[in-house]
Amino acid sequence: MTEVPDIPLDQIQQRVVAMWMGSFYGSSGYVARKLGKKGLREFQDIGARQVAATFKQLGLEEPEGVAMAIATNDKNLFGSVVEVVEGEGFVEIRRLRCGQMEGAKSFARVGASLIAREHCKTCIESHWQKVISELKMNLEVEHTDEGCIMRISKQKA
Repeated sequence: MTEVPDIPLDQIQQRVVAMWMGSFYGSSGYVARKLGKKGLREFQDIGARQVAATFKQLGLEEPEGVAMAIATNDKNLFGSVVEVVEGEGFVEIRRLRCGQMEGAKSFARVGASLIAREHCKTCIESHWQKVISELKMNLEVEHTDEGCIMRISKQKA
């Protein structure tokens, strides 16, 4: 019997990014071809509502808990270098190096049409903006060369 090798964590994370992006963009592309832009927006809205519902089910309804959940996944699943910083009335997720942006750059290097900045726009506008809004919070984003800063705060009553 041949022993199956272990894979180093950084390579596991790269593979998770590639699998996630392939699945996400493959599904999105199929929906867009079959149902058009309106259908794609509906597909993205459903996904965002599901994530928000999961956060609520887990009791993550405050900016701090939501930020830690997002940052924990980004760090451990995607290999991002990320910090969570609390401020007066807000929490920031600082992606110093975004594993998904790195994945998008890798896809572009092998000829895929996926461009890192387009991925960032999709990530924020088509997903996190909707998730955070569904949770009755506000999201502000600043893009950086290697990632972004997401500032989450509660909506004013």
